[in-house]
Amino acid sequence: MANIDKINQEELAPPRKARFSGPFWWLWWYLEWALPGLGMFCEAYIIFSAGQISPFQQALWPSCFVTTVNCDPNYVKHLSGYLQIVGIIAGMLMWGTFGDLVGRKWGSICASSVMLSGVIMLTFTAYAQYAFAYFVFFLIAQTWYGFGVGGEYPMASASAAERSATTPELRHLRAQQVILVFSNQGMGTFTNAFVIAACMGIFGATGKAPLPEDASKKIITLQYGIGALVVLFTLSYRFIFLNESKMFEEEKAIRSSLTSTTAHGLYKHWISFQKYFFRLWVGAGCWVASDFAFYGNKLQQGIFLGILFPGSTPYKAQQWNVLNSFIALLGYYTAAALCDKPWYGRVRCQWVGFLAMFIFYIIIYGQWENMAIAPNPKLGIVGSTTAGAQAMQALYYLSSFFNQFGPNATTWLVAGEIFPTDVRGTYHGFCAAMGKVGAIISALWISYISDNRKIFLISAIWGISGAIVTFIWLPDTTGLDLEEYDRMHRMLREGKFNDYHGEAINPRHLSLWEIYVQGWHKNYNPELDREQFEAEIKQFALTNKEGTEQMKRMSLVTPDIVEIVDKASHMNA
Repeated sequence: MANIDKINQEELAPPRKARFSGPFWWLWWYLEWALPGLGMFCEAYIIFSAGQISPFQQALWPSCFVTTVNCDPNYVKHLSGYLQIVGIIAGMLMWGTFGDLVGRKWGSICASSVMLSGVIMLTFTAYAQYAFAYFVFFLIAQTWYGFGVGGEYPMASASAAERSATTPELRHLRAQQVILVFSNQGMGTFTNAFVIAACMGIFGATGKAPLPEDASKKIITLQYGIGALVVLFTLSYRFIFLNESKMFEEEKAIRSSLTSTTAHGLYKHWISFQKYFFRLWVGAGCWVASDFAFYGNKLQQGIFLGILFPGSTPYKAQQWNVLNSFIALLGYYTAAALCDKPWYGRVRCQWVGFLAMFIFYIIIYGQWENMAIAPNPKLGIVGSTTAGAQAMQALYYLSSFFNQFGPNATTWLVAGEIFPTDVRGTYHGFCAAMGKVGAIISALWISYISDNRKIFLISAIWGISGAIVTFIWLPDTTGLDLEEYDRMHRMLREGKFNDYHGEAINPRHLSLWEIYVQGWHKNYNPELDREQFEAEIKQFALTNKEGTEQMKRMSLVTPDIVEIVDKASHMNA
């Protein structure tokens, strides 16, 4: 039998016809990924607004956020950020597991229901009668909203990957579709920054701090109210139109037909945890590094603006927030355009992004005195030159761009690809939760550093660490059918992992660690896999309709195999 690697891939590739036609094809194309990504839009719109509403909180409740007479300063400094992230972590872990048990549809609906109740509470926080009451109410609402948001990560990623895998026109564009769904996070951040800037202009909050109290109350209420409407639409859409993941239903039906020799329940997770430990390590470790840099970037924004524009008004600072958010948004779209390209792929996109961030941050650290010294005539400090400050501005924006065109996009993508269907939500949620641990570490670490220059050095170290971990441990799923992981996982659960010979252990789809340390590639044998695949699909044709449908989508399918399946199906009928 000819080597399977030499089979004409054009014959095996899924159809690449245009998915939409007509004058409004672009609108249907946009809605195809924008609607599934509404949860990520809502996540970013609310979560990343926490830092941007600080001037309005100070105007409304100065005794809590300025003088801290009525609120413990340590609580104000730390709890408001950390409790929200703790809620997100709990949501990621719980909703990811919940989605693997009951399905992506109900996991998504339940998570967005929690989000709706949380954002409604946030909308009315500005009407609290006392400073401390506002602070407590705000913390509760933020944490509860975060608990719902946590579910969006595993549910949206798994659903997008599985929808692409089961749609013929999208199978070769899986990374594009998943990242475009995720890009709604960037759109949510940009939209929130724009809405706040617009509200400041409309309500006359364009001067120096402190801002007008009445305008601040209206801005907080309006920006959260807009978010509440979007969450309400998201929940309604999911109740009415959202279907269960076809791939999830197929795998569930296949599992139910397996013999009693197959591992189930907690033992199933223990077996998969052992086998996929280093995939969990790279998924979680790189997410920690990415979120440290990502949240560090957000925290450094105030430092950066203070250096470039000393004495600028909150309104001016918000305008620069809008620009930074827009540049970051372009990074998502660039990642979506390139991650499916065989010459670039997921792994290269991730380590290049980490490496670029390391380079930009280390340059800022090394050239701090030439770029980042704010002028202070009273102390006789001339400050950095205009050219130096502009160079820092360019490097900062580039780091933001490469964070999205790199680890922030790819960590979300690959955690939904490198695991099999029946544990995809659980393991994606775990990796994402570890990323939020990185965010907490970032916030804690930076809050105790008085020398702003060192913040960029620490972020650079995390960047190069992420690049190294990616290069060694991350497998490349570019061009690989997700169904192959399900085939491999079924063999693993039956205690026959060494009998799997398919594409999931092809060296080009394995990490360096899996090749040179674990030796997974040693069992790769295309000829044996072809024989095994024919036997599997024939058996499914006799006993399991869902299993047949799943396997008929795969790249191994040829006209000969279709004929075998049809004959077996007729026998079953």
